[in-house]
Amino acid sequence: MKVVNLTLLLIALNFAASAQQDSLKMFRKQIDSLDFQLIRLLGARMEVVNSIGIYKSIHHIPPLQPKRFEEILQRNIALGREVKLSESFIRDLMEAIHNESLSKENAVLKK
Repeated sequence: MKVVNLTLLLIALNFAASAQQDSLKMFRKQIDSLDFQLIRLLGARMEVVNSIGIYKSIHHIPPLQPKRFEEILQRNIALGREVKLSESFIRDLMEAIHNESLSKENAVLKK
């Protein structure tokens, strides 16, 4: 009787482990999909940045607009709080995006 119970327990544990792996795979697929969407959105954002760079070049506006960046930063920190993201994370993220944007705008100016 104990051998049967042990066998059933092992089968149940194996099934539970398999179900956990399936759940983990499902979660990872969701993360992969969200990462794909994030990258696509950032790419679309950089296309707009390129257009802004052209506009600024034509109208002799410098790429760096500190007041505008501060507005964007504060708005996104507030949005981040709403979805439980830390201020430091949002600040780092927006600074990275801003640096890439400035790089793109400066590249347009050099053309």
